[in-house]
Amino acid sequence: MDVDVRQLRPGEEAAFLTSVRVPFLDPATDDPAERKADERWTAHLETARAWVAEAEGRFVANACIYSMDLTLPAAPGRPTPVVPMAGVSAVGVHPTHRRRGLLRRLMAEMLEDSRNRGEPLAGLLASESVIYGRFGFGHATSATEVAIDSHRSSFLAPAPEVDLRLISTDEAAKILPSLFEQARRTRAGEPSRNSLFWEELLEDRPSQHRGTSALFVAAADEGYVLYRSQEENVMRGDRVPIVIDELRASTPEVEAALWRFVLDLDLIGRVTAKRRPVDEPLRWRLADPRHLRMVGLDDRLYIRLLDVPAALEARGYRREGRLVLDVVPPRDTLDGQPDVAPGRWVLDAGPDGASCRAARAGEDADLRLGVTELGALYLGGFPASSLAAAGRVSELRPGGLDRADGLLATWPAPLTVTGF
Repeated sequence: MDVDVRQLRPGEEAAFLTSVRVPFLDPATDDPAERKADERWTAHLETARAWVAEAEGRFVANACIYSMDLTLPAAPGRPTPVVPMAGVSAVGVHPTHRRRGLLRRLMAEMLEDSRNRGEPLAGLLASESVIYGRFGFGHATSATEVAIDSHRSSFLAPAPEVDLRLISTDEAAKILPSLFEQARRTRAGEPSRNSLFWEELLEDRPSQHRGTSALFVAAADEGYVLYRSQEENVMRGDRVPIVIDELRASTPEVEAALWRFVLDLDLIGRVTAKRRPVDEPLRWRLADPRHLRMVGLDDRLYIRLLDVPAALEARGYRREGRLVLDVVPPRDTLDGQPDVAPGRWVLDAGPDGASCRAARAGEDADLRLGVTELGALYLGGFPASSLAAAGRVSELRPGGLDRADGLLATWPAPLTVTGF
């Protein structure tokens, strides 16, 4: 049976969404709020950046790209730079058409489109972590879930006083996007958010509650926190668990104040915070840091470099250094599709900027690694020496790993909160 992989056509957005639901086991409902959300999603779909596999007039696989940008590691004392990113999303193959190469064909379309648009990298969040490494996507950021009993959360020093106010979701829609934009420029790894993201987040449909209350929003001039309570019988004396969906601030002082606000709520017990950085600063504010427990660790953003010089020149570096990288193709070359990422690259970088070019004859490489591994190292969340210890990076010249660790490292650790 022939299967045609093609670009989505205008007017097919609803059929595309119906197709996306199948591999993600998410059937449509007649709930008016959910139908409204579906209409909003299809209205924001970039039709020119969506693809389907069609068999006998039916969609049997799907994928799309969101045009985004991504925060990158910064040089000392500077805000994080941003770079265009192809946000790969809605990738799925129907169970009736698995093992037929449709994912490969869709990926080839997406990466070619991204290269043609001049995007130096693509990124995605993976439903299964084993899928995308063969296409050159490397695990670049992680996030933790942490928990603490509010009664064991004393700080070593008082949190700063800030003007905090509880606001409605309508008011939040007006002020949170700019607060988020300020906060995301303090840490690498965060994609931009479009209006669809904020509408979905702040509409706060009952289906999004999952055993918790509606959303509470507290905001300050330089940050905000979104939190929910879980169902408990307060009148019986139960302590109410709190779940923090998002806590963002553009300064450490405001972040500390936001934490203290939630931890000091009346009637509460355990506080759990989702999608927090692996270098969570809260631990170092606590009088007894042992009480902050990491209850989860998730892989988040996967990065695929498309234009190595442009990508490496876009990010910041904390120290001077020179690194020669021998980058080999990923396992799946997508039927020989042109890929300019593999090659031998010379990176000269420092706090004042970077240059990256193809190596000349006689310029020996420090490291050999795959496109996938370069994606994992790109945001500085993982040292090259760790990947080398796992057999995924080879040191070709003595000291190459030390140079790579020092040059590519970033602080604070990269974090990806935004889903797409």
